[in-house]
Amino acid sequence: MVAIKRRKFLNGLMTAGALVAAPRSFAGARAHVVIVGGGVGGIAAARHLATHYPEIAITMIEANPAYTCCFSSGAVLADLRERSSLDFAYDRVRQTDAIKWINARATRIDVEKSVVHLSEQETVAYDRLIVAPGIGLDFDQIDGFDGAAQVRFPHSYVLGGDIDLLKSRLAAVEDGGLVVLSVPARPYRCTPAPYERVSMIAHYLKSHKPKSKILVLDNKDEFPLMDRILPAWDRFYGGMIEWVPLEFGGQVERVNGADGSLVYDGQTIRPDLANVIPPQRAGDIARASGLSADDGWCPVDPVTLQSLLAGNVHVIGDAAEAGDMSKSAHAAASMGDVCAAAVGRLLTGRDPMPPAYDNACYFLIAPNHGLQVGGAYQAEHGRITGTRGFSSAIGETDMTRAATAAAGDRWFGEFTDDLFG
Repeated sequence: MVAIKRRKFLNGLMTAGALVAAPRSFAGARAHVVIVGGGVGGIAAARHLATHYPEIAITMIEANPAYTCCFSSGAVLADLRERSSLDFAYDRVRQTDAIKWINARATRIDVEKSVVHLSEQETVAYDRLIVAPGIGLDFDQIDGFDGAAQVRFPHSYVLGGDIDLLKSRLAAVEDGGLVVLSVPARPYRCTPAPYERVSMIAHYLKSHKPKSKILVLDNKDEFPLMDRILPAWDRFYGGMIEWVPLEFGGQVERVNGADGSLVYDGQTIRPDLANVIPPQRAGDIARASGLSADDGWCPVDPVTLQSLLAGNVHVIGDAAEAGDMSKSAHAAASMGDVCAAAVGRLLTGRDPMPPAYDNACYFLIAPNHGLQVGGAYQAEHGRITGTRGFSSAIGETDMTRAATAAAGDRWFGEFTDDLFG
């Protein structure tokens, strides 16, 4: 079973000399890197710079007092993971002398003046800026998805405590009820995540409300590992889950927050719970600052992750146009490391090294039954291009799938410890 671990990946880069060449001294003021966003990409970038470029001043701007994972949140819905296991304090990063921490919300970037606005009066100047804005949710693409509908049909797909809302609403479903989950068209954050969520909701219902049904309305006709996931659904949840692809009317056409109804394929239904995940784009600050293109995502140079729309600004994580690489926590951390190495070299008078990116996603279909998908990537022909992929195979034994589930647990612990521990 192939698995890429961040620690091994970093060691490989260091051996290649991409990270450990001695930085030059500056004459006069220290170069200043500002990082906006304390998700996994931003934290990876900050810690990398602090470790390898001590002569560079680093400021981290993050609005939240702690970080809450989206990844592995599906297991919380199935009572397979404690809710508290998703929360991580920023203490280790905040106590790093090399990093100045500002607990505030960045509202706008003035790329002409090279400053980040925290408010109308407060700004932070930078020499180079790393932005990790995450995703924004494009509610306007679904008719009727106003504020009331967002409460009635929780998406639970961003950082923070909104997984709690979905879990409480799931607990309130009566046995025999109908749960709807709507999956957006690609690209969106963590391609396998909605299908893990379906699986975990199904496990919860099978355990507590076995007469209930799940209707999956999909804005695609296929999804990664579907030839492994659909048979597993039949095996573990026989007849509980119905998947409707786009070809057969899987797109949600309208939602109504007042009466709890939604329309798909010309049909109006009123499910007991609808988890509607809307189409996605780069986070709000990227759009407000002119970093996103017409497709909603941020075009970047594949070597340095510098924005193609703004000088001295780098965009990492889910908001970036990442070519062949999926949007995931692992990919965001890989981008944070690569970007920090490039920024450090640029600010110390050296050319960036050819980058090596990696990604790995683990997800559960049932307890002790895990799948994985991922790969390695490089900059090629002006984009991030896949060079090697891996995934769980068709027909794997239960022992192999249990080992994959255990590897996913180890990955989660090592990954979060590397960043926050």
